[in-house]
Amino acid sequence: MNNMSIDNWISIVGIALPIIGGVITFMVKSYSDSKKRNEELRPNVFITYKRFRKNDFFQEVLVLKNYGKTTAQVKKISIQPLFHNNGNISLSDFNPNSFSSIKDFPLAPGQEIQTLIGISGADDGLIIKKNRHFKITYSNIFFNKTYISEYDVDETHFPVLNHFGNDDEITVMLDTNQFSKLLAVNKDK
Repeated sequence: MNNMSIDNWISIVGIALPIIGGVITFMVKSYSDSKKRNEELRPNVFITYKRFRKNDFFQEVLVLKNYGKTTAQVKKISIQPLFHNNGNISLSDFNPNSFSSIKDFPLAPGQEIQTLIGISGADDGLIIKKNRHFKITYSNIFFNKTYISEYDVDETHFPVLNHFGNDDEITVMLDTNQFSKLLAVNKDK
């Protein structure tokens, strides 16, 4: 090693630097691609509303769904304010806030669960409309990375879908005024 001239050292460094640079570039690109792929495969959990008329009753349902590509472990759901109905709740198993009790629940890609939050025309009144805040804490079951979906919903501007028959669905979008008029007509029957 002591016999190497400065020209030999320059040659070795000239060969080694591109190799080291290539290895570093490969490692950075692999890490970036892996992070991007994991983000594309992540679970994506949201709560949405369904409001519809079926068999002369208006029903309101919350839907918890994983729109992502991997299984989600739903850790906790916070809904503020909680749902309250107009009128008397006489059904013993009716709990419009059942999503708030979910803890460590696995939700497969595309899987959804629903809970009834209000009925009009039966013993339960429609849900009191509010600006509601949702916070869903969940993790990727494979990589144990935690995500939070947090958003506000103004419930007064959601449409109603009409259902006729058992499962025949006709999507008729109604605004709040149309919904109130249809409800009034339904009460007169």
